[in-house]
Amino acid sequence: MKLFVNARFLTQPVSGVQRYGIECCRKIKKLYPSSVFLTPKNIWNTAVAAELGATVIGVNTGHVWEQLDLVLYLRKQNSPPLFNPCNTAPVMYANNYITLHDLAFFHHPEWNSKLFSLWYNALIPHLVKNCRHLFTVSETMRAEIARCYHMPTAVISVTYNGVAEQMISRRPANMPSKEKIILAVGSFNIRKNHHSLIKAFQESKIKDQYKLVIIGDKNKVFSETGIDELQMKRSNILVYSHLAEADLIDMYQKAEILVSLSVYEGFGIPILEGIYNGCKIVCSDIAVYRELYDNYAVFCNPNNISEIIEAINTASQSTHVGEEGIRQLVSRFNYEVSAKKIIEEMLNLR
Repeated sequence: MKLFVNARFLTQPVSGVQRYGIECCRKIKKLYPSSVFLTPKNIWNTAVAAELGATVIGVNTGHVWEQLDLVLYLRKQNSPPLFNPCNTAPVMYANNYITLHDLAFFHHPEWNSKLFSLWYNALIPHLVKNCRHLFTVSETMRAEIARCYHMPTAVISVTYNGVAEQMISRRPANMPSKEKIILAVGSFNIRKNHHSLIKAFQESKIKDQYKLVIIGDKNKVFSETGIDELQMKRSNILVYSHLAEADLIDMYQKAEILVSLSVYEGFGIPILEGIYNGCKIVCSDIAVYRELYDNYAVFCNPNNISEIIEAINTASQSTHVGEEGIRQLVSRFNYEVSAKKIIEEMLNLR
């Protein structure tokens, strides 16, 4: 039996959700080679599309493609199982398997445009209730989805994120010496809380010893939070809107400390990537981070500048996780394990 995958993520820039889609699909193709990856014509990630052997279908793009072109095509194929790795799926299709990454749209509609929030809050409840099976990326999210949508946790499976193939292949046998870099990875939005990190760094005693490097697309958060971009440049703070994957990996390998002060997450891939690359970790004291990284990080209140400063100081004087700890974490959070679980569920082998 063929398995089909909604690969619309190939038309989108890569953030955490798209990373899960890419890496899970790489493993699905390896484990179940007859899988078919379907995408609209406006492919952004051409290299991954070629690697997956993606099939372009339909004439539309975006949500219209997903809700119309994709459904029409699948019905001509006798309505096979469809894996949707990136939150959304066709409403008028009865054989959906879906990964829902978090409920930010539900808890914090103000973080997105009104149109986006309206669409997701109308679409997702229907998909959750009517899909064949639901996946998510942490036990915290599993419990949260079950609670918010009044469903048993037994109908939700956890398929964790992992470390990307390219990052694994580029990891040297002996990690290079660390530089005095504090790294944060993630788009500039209120959710990621970079403004608190910037303020804490500017008020800390180590601001002259370390360089703060933030990697992520910038948006209106500068005006919303009063961040002075010019002052940042004067304060040993560098912002890169985008880095090529190889350059991002190099930055992880150079950075001494990785900081994630998100006020809400479903998983938190940069923390896992930071640990894998030998970074010391400072992160928000939120439920999902406690679940996943309890023995790997210094935790702090992401809204308390004094606590953030103290956590960074503590991390700077600590030692990073050893190789055995890294191996244990990577064996637990692994895209191949997740892909196997997805395939087994879709083939009804579990």
